[in-house]
Amino acid sequence: MASFKSWCAESKKVYGSELEDDDYVSITANLEPISSSYIVKMFNALKNKHQIDRFSAHILRHTFVSILIAEGVAGTTVAKIIGDTPEMVMKAYAHSLDDEELRATKILSSLIKLK
Repeated sequence: MASFKSWCAESKKVYGSELEDDDYVSITANLEPISSSYIVKMFNALKNKHQIDRFSAHILRHTFVSILIAEGVAGTTVAKIIGDTPEMVMKAYAHSLDDEELRATKILSSLIKLK
């Protein structure tokens, strides 16, 4: 982050401007604050360049959360990171637990020996 902030300050100096304390840290090459429309344009450019059918911030968020859950991060921790409730995380991402539930069931089955 510090290096990006330094880049922003240096970029503004080139154009005779200074980075103020209340400035956005994230700026475009034109020294404008990065807006949501700019981010959408960047996503669309990446989609087109790499010929990706489905790509969005929502998909990245979903993938991020799914990976955290698959790696065993607690639902309460995931919820805190993404600014959601643990209940909503479990409701929206329960399918990510399917493989873990199957694995747990197999482990339990191997421990219980019925005759």
